[in-house]
Amino acid sequence: MPTLPPSLRDVPPAELFPEVFARDPHHVGWTRGGRARALELLAQLDPVTYGRDRSRLDGHVSRLSAFLRHGVLSLAEVRDAALTHAPVTAPSRVYKYINELSWRDFFVRVYAEVGDKVWQDFQPYKTGIAAADYASEFPTDIDRAGTGLNCSDSWSRELRETGYLHNHVRMWLAAYIIHHRRVRWQAGASWFITHLLDGDPAANNLNWQWVASTWRRGPYIWNRATLVKNAGERYCASCPLASGGCPFDAPYKDLSARLFPSRYPAPGETGVLPPRMLEAVPWEAPPPPEPLPGAVVWVHGDRLSPTNEALVAYPGRPAVFVWDDELLRTWAVSAKRQSFIHDCVAELPVHVLRGVVAEEVARFARAHRTEVIATTPSPSPRFAQIVAALREAGFTVQLWPEPVFGASVTPLDLRVHAAYWGQVKANAFGKPPAPPKEKPLVKVSSPGDKKPSKRKPRKLDAEPLFELGEGD
Repeated sequence: MPTLPPSLRDVPPAELFPEVFARDPHHVGWTRGGRARALELLAQLDPVTYGRDRSRLDGHVSRLSAFLRHGVLSLAEVRDAALTHAPVTAPSRVYKYINELSWRDFFVRVYAEVGDKVWQDFQPYKTGIAAADYASEFPTDIDRAGTGLNCSDSWSRELRETGYLHNHVRMWLAAYIIHHRRVRWQAGASWFITHLLDGDPAANNLNWQWVASTWRRGPYIWNRATLVKNAGERYCASCPLASGGCPFDAPYKDLSARLFPSRYPAPGETGVLPPRMLEAVPWEAPPPPEPLPGAVVWVHGDRLSPTNEALVAYPGRPAVFVWDDELLRTWAVSAKRQSFIHDCVAELPVHVLRGVVAEEVARFARAHRTEVIATTPSPSPRFAQIVAALREAGFTVQLWPEPVFGASVTPLDLRVHAAYWGQVKANAFGKPPAPPKEKPLVKVSSPGDKKPSKRKPRKLDAEPLFELGEGD
């Protein structure tokens, strides 16, 4: 029988990853990790005020996204906490917050369907510019806060020092990188994943695609007036370009004309997502499996909580967490993010190893003389590969699902958030799942009818969150 090396659970992350801590001087982000800290922030949640002022940089935001991304809190748990702030008769008081939570669920479901395509252009850029004309390398001056733009440089420093950016700042910074500097969104998305405590390919990449226009009708841009409206003069007052040369100081019409040859794809440009791929995704609430004797538990980075469903199903059974060395290298994960994850793992009853995940989990199971491994689901293609490798090696792998955020009675339409939200909204507010309401038939006008309303219809690609869909 294989023997296990000593657990790395109590080894400081700086000793585990000395090369990362040597290159990243910011060893701790804006918060520590772990369930205890998550519950502190959850207790401070103010979803009613959030609905009024979330767009302002000084507004009431929950800052729960890193804990949601790593499964320290579940979406259903945060949703339930938000609902306690509104009477049963007036759930609209927290409607905006729960709607924003749904973006996280939406993005995760899309990621589960598209897999690694999340790193490719879903659709062509709708800017009149070919994808090949966007730079693939990330600009050094942006990374080092040397652009001369006070706003961009301040945001770069905040990202690298704290691992956090407000939702609007993420959108503004992404729009500057893609549209003003003509850098491919994948380069910016990778930069964010390195530093953000909540970075993942689901919410992060899909929001970058939204800004780029590779998953939206057109590109997202902003101007100086919008910045001042939501951030005040904190950036412009001390910017050397405030009195002349600011690239954002123009009406939207002029900015668009300057940045984009057209609002259509360049000739011959295509994307990787078939138009109907996400139209009807089969879904039903996954039932929990039956407990099996002798199982061990594998805890991974998407569910780092003492409430992990596999841990709860097998109380007292041996459990393991494995630092995925290859993934950490691929994403160039920062020291502050590794510190956050380390804090989360330190609260769990797990034996900590590092290396090739499938090999280490298999070794752990064999050392405990079992062929049953219990874990929780993940949308990641890498997770699917690890599970496949374990099953091929002869193990039974059980998936214990977390509580459902919003159930649907029909296959999910994941092409746009609004369609998905119409399907899950009732259940997200604690009601039985219901089919989406049918749209009323368009009335044909006759000469005697009054003039139709000039009100613009609501856009289906309404603004998403650049966090993990929870409103920061």
